[in-house]
Amino acid sequence: MLIAETSRVRVVRVGRTTTDVTWLMGRLARFLDGETSVLVPVGDDRLPPAVVHDVEDRVVWLPEEVGLVVRTSGSTTGTGRLVGLSAGQMRASGAATRQRLGGPCTWILGLPPHHIAGLQVVARAVADGRDVVTIEGHVDPPSVTAAIEQAEKRHSDGRVAISLVPTQLAHLVDDPRCSATLARCVAVLVGGAPLTATLLEKARDLGIPATVTYGMSETCGGCVYDGVPLEGVRIEVADDSRLSIAGPMVMSGYLDEGPVGPWLRTQDLGHWAGGRLIIDGRVDDAINSGGLKISAHEVLSHIRASQMVLDGIVVGMDDETWGQVVAALVVPSRQWRGEQALRDAVAARLERTHAPRVVVETSSLPLLASGKIDRARARRLIAQALSDGSAWQR
Repeated sequence: MLIAETSRVRVVRVGRTTTDVTWLMGRLARFLDGETSVLVPVGDDRLPPAVVHDVEDRVVWLPEEVGLVVRTSGSTTGTGRLVGLSAGQMRASGAATRQRLGGPCTWILGLPPHHIAGLQVVARAVADGRDVVTIEGHVDPPSVTAAIEQAEKRHSDGRVAISLVPTQLAHLVDDPRCSATLARCVAVLVGGAPLTATLLEKARDLGIPATVTYGMSETCGGCVYDGVPLEGVRIEVADDSRLSIAGPMVMSGYLDEGPVGPWLRTQDLGHWAGGRLIIDGRVDDAINSGGLKISAHEVLSHIRASQMVLDGIVVGMDDETWGQVVAALVVPSRQWRGEQALRDAVAARLERTHAPRVVVETSSLPLLASGKIDRARARRLIAQALSDGSAWQR
């Protein structure tokens, strides 16, 4: 564990190890009790002294209430923001989760503890006076099964919860023993990236209590579970479908920009259906092609519905003729029938103008440590395939 600090800011490199998580639990306990120094957790690939300098160079606003700084992934721009969180906000988020799950749980950590989802696993356990069972090394069926069995013995009520990203869940549900063990959990929270309807249905058919979460670092993690806001959370949908969020767990502000006020205006689009919030994508995923505005989220949903891919990402790539073209980076499934067949499948559901004109195959999608797709790297992979001629083009 490496530490670098100034008079108030302490940057700590925290890994997913029992030793580091035990230290983090003690530090978060002091934070939740009101300690005023500011903790900035970072991953194994960051040097604390460099982060200290980065924070010092970028901070323009640091109110007394902020005791935790989470650096966002910057999955779109490559440059993360400095999200300032208070103990009250983190406590409110933990209490709302506890209320939704029907009580405290022993938590399993299989996510990076320096990102908000992993931090919240640890913070919830601290607030509830419970243990964290840390999965060291690879998160796979044997390690998850062992962690759940260990966690069930930590408290007499046997209540266990785990947070996962969709990629992890997809690898776990194919193992019968692991699936049966996951089914004993009180909750399996899944977030960080879109979860396909097929994977969700498969998990629930196996009895796994998969809960789709929506949230971000700015809201102390998930604030909407299965389309229903947690206690105290308010969601507004603007005329342009853009979402705004208010509630006791909304951040104080961006340290590199300033306070946000009571309402956080997100980059996400959505709508209400049957009393549940449906996420429709992001403002910045719109592709302008030949004068048309095409939703990358919508195209991807139809690519997934084709059953020809395990997963994928859709982006707009610059083009001299069209301005931008719809490009897809995909992981083929056993039902893969080729790029033209994929384009035809999307064109049958949407207009042909919305179907991918560029398709690049890959064995796996590039991911950030948080489990989100690395959009910047995905663009580079597509650009490289276009450059070397390996990309399929229409």
